[in-house]
Amino acid sequence: MSSAVSTGNTSVASWIQSNLTTLFQSAGAAGNVQAESTFDRIFAPNCEIRRNHEPLDLSTLKEDVTFQAAGSQVADVEWEQVVSTNDDKPDDASIVAGAFTVTRVMPFRIRASLAQRVVYVQFSAKVEAQRGDVGDGKRIISFYYTVVDRTPPIHFATPHVAKVEKQD
Repeated sequence: MSSAVSTGNTSVASWIQSNLTTLFQSAGAAGNVQAESTFDRIFAPNCEIRRNHEPLDLSTLKEDVTFQAAGSQVADVEWEQVVSTNDDKPDDASIVAGAFTVTRVMPFRIRASLAQRVVYVQFSAKVEAQRGDVGDGKRIISFYYTVVDRTPPIHFATPHVAKVEKQD
């Protein structure tokens, strides 16, 4: 395995960015159908998955992502950083690491604004070329990620106290 690390829009890094964006940007029932086919295309059936250092199976990851998508109207994925190894050797396994933020807009309102959930994800994935596969032939065989789910603060208007002057 090459020890060189490349950054930017490389083949394996751009492949994983595109596919994880499709997966996490899904919203509503239609998004769940899209996410299901994306899972089958990018994850190897025996993929090793760890969420927050706990082992997880692929079906549980699918359920988590589709559950989050079903409860939202819109989802936006913003990438912060992606690095990968072995882009100069496409037949070798590559390690891709990075971070992204998913902002989901919910269908209900809080104080006249649509409610939001923000999910911060840091990940490391091992991607291998799969022989005889249909499509681009890449699959994630190991996926470790840390996820923090937050609700953005609600900014309430501050009431102004009326000044009462004393009358003589």
